[in-house]
Amino acid sequence: MDSEDSNVDCNTKNSVKRISFTYAIENFPICGGNSPICNSYDSNTGKKCEYDQKCQKCREQSHIIDNGHTSIFKMDCNVNCFLKIDPIGSVGLEDEYDYVSLRLEFTGFNRKKIVTLCKFSILNANGKEEYRSVVGVENFDTNKNFYYLEKFIKISDLLEKKSILLPNDRLIVCFEIFYLFCDDEYISGISETTHIGGPLNRFLNGISRMLDSSEYYDCIIKVEGSEINVHKCIIATGSEVLRSTLKNKSSEHESNVIEINDFSLEVVKEMVNYLYTGRSPRVDEMAAEMLEIAEKYKLEGLKFITTESLFKSLNVKNACYYLEKSELCSAEILKEFCIRYIYLNADEVVKSENWKRIFNLYPLLVARIFNVAVNID
Repeated sequence: MDSEDSNVDCNTKNSVKRISFTYAIENFPICGGNSPICNSYDSNTGKKCEYDQKCQKCREQSHIIDNGHTSIFKMDCNVNCFLKIDPIGSVGLEDEYDYVSLRLEFTGFNRKKIVTLCKFSILNANGKEEYRSVVGVENFDTNKNFYYLEKFIKISDLLEKKSILLPNDRLIVCFEIFYLFCDDEYISGISETTHIGGPLNRFLNGISRMLDSSEYYDCIIKVEGSEINVHKCIIATGSEVLRSTLKNKSSEHESNVIEINDFSLEVVKEMVNYLYTGRSPRVDEMAAEMLEIAEKYKLEGLKFITTESLFKSLNVKNACYYLEKSELCSAEILKEFCIRYIYLNADEVVKSENWKRIFNLYPLLVARIFNVAVNID
């Protein structure tokens, strides 16, 4: 039915790893959901291919239509990945029969979180990439273990370029994935759903309510002519930089005031909210600025949250901008995936003005992208 060729690159622990997987599906159907009948005669039996007695090729095509085609490959840490190709698309869509769809599923997490960046390609008979779809950075865990690409390629495009994309009804698919198993610090930093009960929950809720109360504050953060009332014990515990700032004040009066002049009021408010609650509900509105303030005040948890936010908006136009931010703010996970995203979308990214800036100012980053391209990073 099919042939497979996989390449698993598992380097050092906690690094971004790569798997490439190529396989061919014989007799791939493109019949828009209809059961295939070729009406040909079997030269050996003399029987005609019909609904109640199909030929071998039509039986294989019917099986793929009914069940899709699933390939399984193993990753490290005992995680398995399943890639299912469905020739009739997603049931329920108005144009469900117009597209080939893909489903990517992971099992065996064992409380791990995996960050991924994927590319799905169709190759011609000579192994050259003719069509591709790059899926942005996605997170998977025990609560979300699959991704559904409902519109991988239009069936009409397969038909139009059948001699190239589907020679002799043979579909050659290449799947490439970059992935990272995250450590506990990253997982706890971005978690919005962790359930905390009992006395600890009441204590944390009490700390959060202090942010909205004007009582008992003993410090003021001044920003753009505005004042934010805070508690020294909270901000000093959350940020070593703020703790050092308070310690270095020469007088008691000075130690009660912190001036921040290089960030907007809204950004500072969001940082303070994080210090009290461990959350950043408005991060998507100002993610790049939140990354900068997280770096300045050494808030690794906030840096993880902003990384997640930037992943959600990563695209061809902003990939170089995000890469530069990640370099300046020491956001290593963001940097590693930006490098690989640029590699996967190089044809489009290199046309942008931001790419010229990266090329001229950050030769080491350009070298990293090249190393990924030639599979030595």
